[in-house]
Amino acid sequence: MFRVKLGDIIIFLCALAVSISSLFLFHAFSGAEEVHVTTDTGKWVYDLSVDTTVDFEGPIGITTMEIHDGKVHVPYSECRNQVCVLAGDIDSAGEWIACLPNNVFIVIQGAPEVAGEGEVDDASF
Repeated sequence: MFRVKLGDIIIFLCALAVSISSLFLFHAFSGAEEVHVTTDTGKWVYDLSVDTTVDFEGPIGITTMEIHDGKVHVPYSECRNQVCVLAGDIDSAGEWIACLPNNVFIVIQGAPEVAGEGEVDDASF
């Protein structure tokens, strides 16, 4: 006869917690695209469809993020190598820009565009 032990209950509860949390995470990323910005001083979320210009203060100075016509870019940063400025525009879920010297990380999260039905994408080829 099978007896339920404390370890069995703990494993079941952990599996249940992971399943429920994955549903919430999936739901959170299935909506409209949003721009998530993380810095040393906090986290901010902006709507990709609303034109916005924001300055973020970092350890070496100011990094400016601009959202315009559904695209995000960094027009100005006080970092020396300017990789974040040279990154150009991003406009799709999963794309990101980072200014490492100034500790600014910008990522677009939301529902990625799905290839048309019946099309073969490079990942499945």
